[in-house]
Amino acid sequence: MKSRQLGQKRGPLPVVRLVGDASGIVIDGKLDDPYWQNCPSAATGRLRELQTGGAPVFGTTFKVGWQGNSVIFGIRCNESTGDVPLPAGEFLRQPHPENRPISASARDDDPATWYGDAVEILIATESHSYYQIAITPAGHVADLDRALPRDQWFAWDSKAEVATNIADDHWTVEIRLPVTEDENDPLHQILGRKPTQSLPWFVNICRQCIRPSGAEYSAFSPTGTASFHEPLKFAYFYDGRSHQFDFDPEVTDFALQFRAATEQRKAEPFLALAAGRVTDFQKSAALEQAVRYDIAAAPTVIEKIPIEAVKKAAHMRYLLAISRPGEVIARYAEEDFMSWPFWKRGDGYHARGRAYFMTKSGEKAERDLLAALQWTSEPRTRDAILLLLAQNREQNLHNDEAALAAYRAIIDSRQKVGGADEYAALQGAARILSRRGFFDEALRILNRAEPEKLQGTWRERIMKSISEIERAKETSTRP
Repeated sequence: MKSRQLGQKRGPLPVVRLVGDASGIVIDGKLDDPYWQNCPSAATGRLRELQTGGAPVFGTTFKVGWQGNSVIFGIRCNESTGDVPLPAGEFLRQPHPENRPISASARDDDPATWYGDAVEILIATESHSYYQIAITPAGHVADLDRALPRDQWFAWDSKAEVATNIADDHWTVEIRLPVTEDENDPLHQILGRKPTQSLPWFVNICRQCIRPSGAEYSAFSPTGTASFHEPLKFAYFYDGRSHQFDFDPEVTDFALQFRAATEQRKAEPFLALAAGRVTDFQKSAALEQAVRYDIAAAPTVIEKIPIEAVKKAAHMRYLLAISRPGEVIARYAEEDFMSWPFWKRGDGYHARGRAYFMTKSGEKAERDLLAALQWTSEPRTRDAILLLLAQNREQNLHNDEAALAAYRAIIDSRQKVGGADEYAALQGAARILSRRGFFDEALRILNRAEPEKLQGTWRERIMKSISEIERAKETSTRP
């Protein structure tokens, strides 16, 4: 078995491992047991978009543990992208009304399972490849043995103990899967031994998010295809110390190539990706990135994007890049972004919000940027939207209190700041606090940038802000 495993060529794969004993877990779907609360980071993971490896709109995380002769998974599926700072200084914490999980199943092993929301656990043990366990928000389980002939897939029963819980902004799954070494009953339970470094299992945790406006698919180990079922892309899963597994550098896929192209920051590799055998989703994603790095060729490239919403978003960003926000508004003021696939709405609202900000239409910019936050989860993009929201409130709406709330939304939760948007948020918050006479607090915020360690432009900017506030403090009549 080990010889067969080692003989299969695999590319770089994520790793998740068992650490300690997952004792005391009660399967109730709430993930509030002490083990889950203190779960080692090595036994946790985050899902990425299936075909490109990017950030999905609705994030998913999981934790795993071993208890007795069972493997236990705790999975959280977000239905909200995060807090949205409102003009009154409060925060919107409820998800959009459309963001509710859809459970299409009426019973266990229901073929309708895959018409709604579901999470899937795909498991190849050291002695059997592979099992598929799908769980719906309603707690129904569809378990299949993909090693059997297709007409017998559903004959296998995992004997899973499962519970789900649906909250306002997420839903969770808790599932215990018994494992046996007894080959005499192959139609029940997972066949295998506890995975080790020398004989690991291979697993993938996947999620499909189904909405009336579209679908989003994500996985712990993105397959670079439109399918979850790529066994050689399953992640390493084992019990033991940290270990770096060898991989074949010649084995690649679209997701790996997309990431490599992103690191090059050039149009050519994305154009090459788009010219290959790819899905419309992948072609659209690659061409959209190519537009970012070759403005001169943008009009021609944009016309080749097959998905209309992606084409429009790329066109809006192109017009902004060449300083034509008025044309964005003229072309897209009446665009119904809610008719777009939900995974692209954030980009549409963000681009139009930028155009309104640039043309000093403060109220319209506010509306679009708040909407963009409800459909954007990628951290850097959220920071960019929050910063623009804060600047719009400060410069166009002249609402310092609301602007300060947006600036703080970027920096307050960070233990350490280090990005351009974070430094700009520090300056914005300090500027408002200084205007209101809170000089010491403003200086404390700026010093979070550790200006003595900075270099280049940002060191100059932060030091200049500190000097200005110190002078204002000296001349202030505030006691």
